[in-house]
Amino acid sequence: MTSMTTGIAVGDTFASPFHPIGDLLGVFAAHRSVLEQVGATGIVAAGLLTTPVALGAVRTELQWSRIVAVTDLDAVGAETVITRVANRDSEIEVDRHVRLLDEAGNTREEGVETWIAPRTAAAGDGPGADFCTVRWGEALRESLSKDGTFADSLANWDGTIGLRCIDGPSHAREVHLRIYRGRIVDVTRRTPNGATFTFITTAERWVELASAERSDFMRRAIAGEFSSSGDGYEYLRLTKPLGTIIEHARIIAKESHA
Repeated sequence: MTSMTTGIAVGDTFASPFHPIGDLLGVFAAHRSVLEQVGATGIVAAGLLTTPVALGAVRTELQWSRIVAVTDLDAVGAETVITRVANRDSEIEVDRHVRLLDEAGNTREEGVETWIAPRTAAAGDGPGADFCTVRWGEALRESLSKDGTFADSLANWDGTIGLRCIDGPSHAREVHLRIYRGRIVDVTRRTPNGATFTFITTAERWVELASAERSDFMRRAIAGEFSSSGDGYEYLRLTKPLGTIIEHARIIAKESHA
């Protein structure tokens, strides 16, 4: 997907050209040593390479991590993707994942920004893109109820599948699908006995899974791109129905963008 100019929607992306760090931080020449000491060089560079999510938007939170900190010797580019959009009474709250890449394509530093934008910025916040929330789970249940292969694959199973979306180092969304004999009988944030197992991945990977032209969940699962908690045996045994769940996540995401 490409960045949209008419509104804000989950999946909107942006990529900047590459620039030498030294050139980017030229206006901060007097403070360069301080930026390096506090580890803020990458944060400042990312801010200079990107723009606010909408006109009049204000960044209210930043969770940032460094894989290999950037230095004055690096040339870097920034890539962003919107991972959450929530309409409030008088404003819009937006999460955006930011990656700072070197010229070899390696992610050097990354973070999650939270922005507050005025209601004048049109926003797409349909349930199909509100990953791992109850309303998303309800949309998923409705879609899966029409799929006989899903019911058949879990016809003899009684348990709960948890789906977790990690928004950053300290933020996550999670929904539990209570399943009995092939039917999702309840959708809730938590079940009394917890999930049998929980499928876990980051918000940006949820966006990738939901917006992919074709389903590549199985390939990525085999490659170890996702994690889980709880009963590992059941997680592995139910990889196929889990793949069906992800396929329907793609369906409801596309319906939200229609």
